[in-house]
Amino acid sequence: MTAHALLSASSSKRWLTCTPSARLEATLPEPKRSVGDFDYSKEGTMAHSLAEIKLRYHYNQIGFEEYTREYEIIKATPYYNEEFEAYVDNYVLYVRSQIGEGDTPLFEQRVDFSDYVPDGFGTADVVILSKHKIRVIDLKFGRGIPVSAIDNPQLRLYALGAYSKFKEEFPEIKEVEYVIHQPRLDSISSDGTSIHRLLDWANTYVKSKAKRAWAGSGEFIPGEWCQFCKAKAQCRARADFNNEVAKLEFRSPPLLTDEELTGVLAKAQDIRTWVNDVEEYALERAVTDNVVPTGFKLATTVTHRKISDTEFAATILKEKGLPDEAIWEPRKLKSIATLEKLGPKGQVAAWLSELIVRPEGSPKLVRDKTSQAKEDFK
Repeated sequence: MTAHALLSASSSKRWLTCTPSARLEATLPEPKRSVGDFDYSKEGTMAHSLAEIKLRYHYNQIGFEEYTREYEIIKATPYYNEEFEAYVDNYVLYVRSQIGEGDTPLFEQRVDFSDYVPDGFGTADVVILSKHKIRVIDLKFGRGIPVSAIDNPQLRLYALGAYSKFKEEFPEIKEVEYVIHQPRLDSISSDGTSIHRLLDWANTYVKSKAKRAWAGSGEFIPGEWCQFCKAKAQCRARADFNNEVAKLEFRSPPLLTDEELTGVLAKAQDIRTWVNDVEEYALERAVTDNVVPTGFKLATTVTHRKISDTEFAATILKEKGLPDEAIWEPRKLKSIATLEKLGPKGQVAAWLSELIVRPEGSPKLVRDKTSQAKEDFK
């Protein structure tokens, strides 16, 4: 099992800003996923694994047998498909284009920055060592949120760890460069600095922040870094912050000053995100622990009827005398509601009865009107 640092590079933006958050998160369980939910984290892990073996094999760091064995394991997972591999290949080709003659490429390289961060370590996707420069390349496989390399503390810490590890072997290194590649967003961003400035940042900024984070001291500070925090739905500081902004949102817009209006618009997305986080947390507790908030109840979403086998359904309808143009749209069978209009009421549904299914709805929290009525009666 891979160990995870309390003050990891990947969560550094959070603990460098909100220093008590790391210790708080350590007391909380990992979020539970609903059965059947797609595991985007594991998909990302598989993408990194596929990229690693492709690069290691290309640079003769593993043999054909090991490459083939690992490749077949990845292909057997539910995350693999041709599109998945095409995106990984896009990233792999970029990495190869950045490795020059005489460079030393390292893949999934463990780095240690514990001289500046207590027990600080991590794994850099790619480290390229040359005479005067260290380059760090990081793969972000998600398709949702663009991530910039500019002033990115995660990549700075990876570069710091790589410099600490290889500075004696490469004593003339003067610069670092870090790149984030997001193939599914067609995005490549880069940044860099001198070794002198990197060490200055580590000594004057990181060390003191990391010391407070390790001790769990300092002030809780909410912001966009809350997104992946395990405490995001329960955090009192985040709730207080958003409630203050919400007070303005509930005022009539004409009563807001221009400055207040700008503030509300700027923070509106943060409030929406926070509310969604709270709703997801409450739903998870209701489903897994049977803890339902007062005044609410568990229900299921309404789903639409579907035809389980459209080709078989089309065959049945044609046997009943319905022409192709009446039952097909350009690329799919028409909806059940549309097909039912083609015959007497209930006739088409009777023909296709065994093929018509209604998928199970997803759980959701809804207001319990019965409970509210009882409260009102009191």
